[in-house]
Amino acid sequence: YTMASSTTLKLPLRHKIGATVTPGDRLGLATRNKIALISGEGTYIRQGHLYASALGTLCAAAHEVDNEEEGEKWIISIHGERSVQPSSHAKKTTAICPQVGMLVLGRITRVVRPTQAMVDIVAIVPDDNKQQQQKGNESVQPSIVPLHEPFAGTLRQSDIRPNSSLEIRIEDCLRPGDVILARIHANGERDFILTTADAELGVIQAICESSGCEMQAISWKEMQCPVSKVKEGRKVAKPRQIRARHMRQL
Repeated sequence: YTMASSTTLKLPLRHKIGATVTPGDRLGLATRNKIALISGEGTYIRQGHLYASALGTLCAAAHEVDNEEEGEKWIISIHGERSVQPSSHAKKTTAICPQVGMLVLGRITRVVRPTQAMVDIVAIVPDDNKQQQQKGNESVQPSIVPLHEPFAGTLRQSDIRPNSSLEIRIEDCLRPGDVILARIHANGERDFILTTADAELGVIQAICESSGCEMQAISWKEMQCPVSKVKEGRKVAKPRQIRARHMRQL
């Protein structure tokens, strides 16, 4: 395989080779203009799009083709600080399955006004309180458990904020593309029912549509773009080192 150069390669990707991506990021179309993107370590394909399932550096490697008429094929992978060697563990999604009560990372894929939002659950987050109880006073170094493929989740309007009512506008709390920290509240018929009602839960990452920059929390219900200064409503998670400490370990 030949590793791609970020200066010479033009692949149908939304991020540059070498860029840092997070779980749930849409990387690009799986097939476009006779260029096929193959899912490698830390990525998965869903409905014709390639997504990241881990935090790390976006990499590409050329895949040999027998016939030039087939076009180009590239293996897209994510190399994190804690690289996981390709093995059966990476593909056994049944071995790592979300359960009721777990903290999870999810990305909002669709907002169905005014009742609910659809979520891709992309990783399981260790519960600090439970780990501290198990280890006593010992220093615990938890790590996120990325899922090889996302699990479907639903965040209902009534489960977004504490004591939520029908008066709450879901678009003032979250938007498609947001990364949220949530807890699995119950098992639905075909997905997991999520809640962000606790103070520590909610949006932990949002991107400004106009500038493409990551927005910063300025209150428990609002975020602001550092470039355009645009303010948008969000159900902001209480500050915790979810990205600085947990997500680095994917």
